Amino acid sequence: MIDPRCFVLFGANIVLLYLTQLVNSSICNWSLHLMILGPMIILPGLYLKFRDGLLCCFLSGLWIDAAIPVPYGLLTGGSILTCSILYAFRHRFHAEHNYHPILLSHVINLAAIILVSCTLSYGQIGSFAYWAQVIVTTLVSHLCLLLVSPWFFNAERLLFNLMPVDTDPAELPIH
Repeated sequence: MIDPRCFVLFGANIVLLYLTQLVNSSICNWSLHLMILGPMIILPGLYLKFRDGLLCCFLSGLWIDAAIPVPYGLLTGGSILTCSILYAFRHRFHAEHNYHPILLSHVINLAAIILVSCTLSYGQIGSFAYWAQVIVTTLVSHLCLLLVSPWFFNAERLLFNLMPVDTDPAELPIH
């Protein structure tokens, strides 16, 4: 049976992507673009069982690929790979606090920006203007991520508390 937290996290990912797209549509006049994908993968990898976490990341990746103009399957595969790696090392992170998830979301977000930048611009790799735009996008995204990540993780945990589901991570060894 599928863990109901999978659908809670997937719904929260949809809301975060929608809000990010709304902000992107309003700041496009300044040639700015936010890419906030890191928080979407963290809690499925840390809280859910492996199969349920992969399902949540797969569905979220499909949704992201449909919304962002990237080669189809790029971010789906990246989110599944990232969730698998995160699941393998999840006993090292404290999912109940925000410190580790925020750091992980910054690392994953930076990896996603680099992946998308290198995939979409193989003809412009040597262009200084392109890399300046990538650096500006990265800085703006990570500044917004400092504000969005704690709110997003706390909102997901609040949804866990409001629903009749377990709020502790599944299958974690007791230290």
